Amino acid sequence: MSLEITLGNARFRNPLVLASGTFGYGQSYTDVIDRMGAFVTKGISVQERFGNPPPRIWDTAETVVNSVGLENVGLKRFTEEVLPPISLSTPLYVNLAGVTSDDFRILVESLNDNEKVAGFELNLSCPNVKEGGAALGQSARMVSEVTALARSLSAKPIWVKLTSNFCDVRETSKAAADAGADAVVLINTLNALVIDTRGRRPFLGAGSGGLSGPAIKPYVLYIIREVSRLIDIPVIASGGAVSGTDVVDYLLAGASLVQLGSVNLVDPQAGLRILEELKNYLKQEGASPACLIGKLEDK
Repeated sequence: MSLEITLGNARFRNPLVLASGTFGYGQSYTDVIDRMGAFVTKGISVQERFGNPPPRIWDTAETVVNSVGLENVGLKRFTEEVLPPISLSTPLYVNLAGVTSDDFRILVESLNDNEKVAGFELNLSCPNVKEGGAALGQSARMVSEVTALARSLSAKPIWVKLTSNFCDVRETSKAAADAGADAVVLINTLNALVIDTRGRRPFLGAGSGGLSGPAIKPYVLYIIREVSRLIDIPVIASGGAVSGTDVVDYLLAGASLVQLGSVNLVDPQAGLRILEELKNYLKQEGASPACLIGKLEDK
């Protein structure tokens, strides 16, 4: 039974992807990373970012609200200090966090020739920054501009991670596809507010944050189905997967790969459990991941 998924010229040993921001730069838990289909680094910006003030995380069994704010070492330290010692058998995709088109130009040009970089994920979805992120991803024009620029600079796979906050993600997904993206990643997190009732103020240091976890899965499933039927490039699900069954659901809805995010923060070994659950399901059904993609039947 093969778990392999092919997207264009890129091959993945299985459909599981470790989402940006959950395993740092890939320097730890390599036993988990090297069993997955792909790994996405935390967001890298041109300049070092110190992120949002604490507290940054609020969580329950079903939800996580985070407001990290794209804290990272910046491009120079990433290329000179962080990336050289990393040794993974899993394809490494770098999440690029720019504020302007020129930021994305610098990031892609600086990393494109590095043989350790399998591809790029353009971060047009983070809700926890005042500039860039979701502010870019809410505009079909900006999505098209940034995607086309990255495409002109690199032949490596380009994933565009889009927001569904305060925009029509069908329009932005189509803009990314038309501009040359190899896949779109949907949907990162949903805008969220947590209140400190006693203090009568927002709980998170930055005020608001991004909602993730199992609670958002039904919404993400809906978006995956809608977008995968609209565009002719692969769709990658990102949001709420915590089990092998969740992965199957996303494949049926139309996703080609499934990112694991907040579940890794609760249990860094979760990816291994989810992989075994997926294998068991496929064995019982006599199926492969590739044959499940988009096979959700209409009533």
